Parts: sequence; structure tokens; C-alpha cells
Amino acid sequence: MEAELSRSLGHIDKYISSIINARKSELMNGIQPNDLLSQFMRKESYSNVSSLRHVALNFIIAGRDTSSVALSWFFWLLMKNPTVEDKILREICTVLVETRGGDTVTWMEDPLMFDEVERLVYLKAALTETLRLYPSLPEDSKHAVKDDVLPDGTFVPAGSSVTYSIYSAGRMKSIWGEDCMEFRPERWLTINQSRFEPLDSSKFIAFNAGPRTCLGRDLAYFQMKSVAAALLLRHRLTLAPGHRVEQKISLTLFMKYGLKVNVHPRDLGAIVASLTPATSVIIHNGRPNIIY
Repeated sequence: MEAELSRSLGHIDKYISSIINARKSELMNGIQPNDLLSQFMRKESYSNVSSLRHVALNFIIAGRDTSSVALSWFFWLLMKNPTVEDKILREICTVLVETRGGDTVTWMEDPLMFDEVERLVYLKAALTETLRLYPSLPEDSKHAVKDDVLPDGTFVPAGSSVTYSIYSAGRMKSIWGEDCMEFRPERWLTINQSRFEPLDSSKFIAFNAGPRTCLGRDLAYFQMKSVAAALLLRHRLTLAPGHRVEQKISLTLFMKYGLKVNVHPRDLGAIVASLTPATSVIIHNGRPNIIY
């Protein structure tokens, strides 16, 4: 087991070193890549290879599976809740009509810009609701370095570990009410649904809380919103017949058999037409597009 672990760590170290060397070569040749690792490499505090290895390893281990797992549960929940999917699509289309005009063909030419992604508040609410019900890390532990007392009076001696269930906390009636098992993104929005309204971090702990809040939280939201919006604009997903969706017992809340879907082309014509009544529909390559 130890020999296998050493070999695996060697493979990871070799892979990370190759990425760092490639980025260094690009920077030395005047190429200015805009990825996250390159941003860190431009900072003096991350000039040594050891620090950069740790940064890259965090991207690979902490920033990949958690987001992909969350998106798997998100798309599955959308398939079960078409009304929510329709609201998300309407929000995306509303933003893009304002920023890119009414021709949906031009929407697909470039990825969503930062400002466009930031305006997708209902999508953020739906992703947060997904993480409430299906947190990427279903449980977590803390280690007491000295004697401590929990808010309910429980004494925790130094050297103890306290494990808590993030999964269970997201489904407690005492915290979320009688509808705690329902997928309802509206619980994260203001009454007029115009703004995202984060709840107390001690209630929603999918990203941890307090001084231990996940440093990559905002990046994770941006990443998930970008991927979700890009996919939903282009495709409609349906669950593959006979596919079973089950949780896998592991450190990360994977789907036991993955998420197998059928992919269908997305027709945005009806949605955009309903958002912009004073428009006309024209056909591009057999698909309706909206032009002012």
C-alpha cells in the first residue's frame, strides 16, 4: 500500500511540475496566459516551486471533484424540476438579450463574461439549494488543540475530534422548515427574487463557516454558473432510461453510477419571444432566432 501511494504521489508531482514548467516557459517567452496558476506565478510570494506545487495540487484535489459532483446533482435535480430549469433559462436569456442582443446565434460565439455570470442570481440560488441537499463534502471534522466547550455546553477535551454531518444539517426541519426536503431555490432569494440572500453561515455549512470558510467559494460559484449556463443554453438533458441515481459512500458525495443522460438540442425561440414581445423570429440553420 505504501509503495503504491509513493508511486501515485510521484505521478502527481511529475504532472504538476510539467504544468508549472510549461507556464514558466510561456511567461519567459512573453506569452501572458490568464489561467489561475499563471496569476499565482506572477506574485512574488509564490515564486518558489514548492508553493506553486501546493497551489496546483489544491486546484486539482479541492477544486475539481467538488464542483463536478455538485453539477451532477444540480442537473439531476433540474431534470426532476422542469419549472426551476425554465426559470433559470429565462434568467440567462433575459441577461443575454440585454448584453448581446436578440440573435441567439451570437450568444454561442463567446463564453459568458464575468458581469453576465454575476447577474444570474436565480441560477446561484439553484446551485446553493443543490449544495444544501447534496453537499459535495457530506461530513467534516474538527480537531481540538485545547479544551473547549460547544455552544450547547458539551465539553470537548484537547486532542478530541468532532465530526459533524453537513448532509444531515441541510435536511433538518428545525433549521429549514417543513419543506426542508424540497428543492426550492426561492428560499435563497429576497421576496421580489431580485437578489441572492445568503443565510447564516452556521446554518449552511457546505462551504464551512467562520474563519474556516472555503477560500475558493466565489470561484466555485463562478465556475459552476458558467458551466451550467453554457450547457443549458445549448442542450436539454433527460435521464437515460433505466439509469439509477444513488449516492456513493465516500469522502466526496459522488453518484454511485455517475449521471447518464440523453442530450437534446435546445430551442430558445419560444423563451426569447416571450421575453421580448416586440420582436420577430427568423430562422438560422433550421433553428429559430430572435431579431429586434
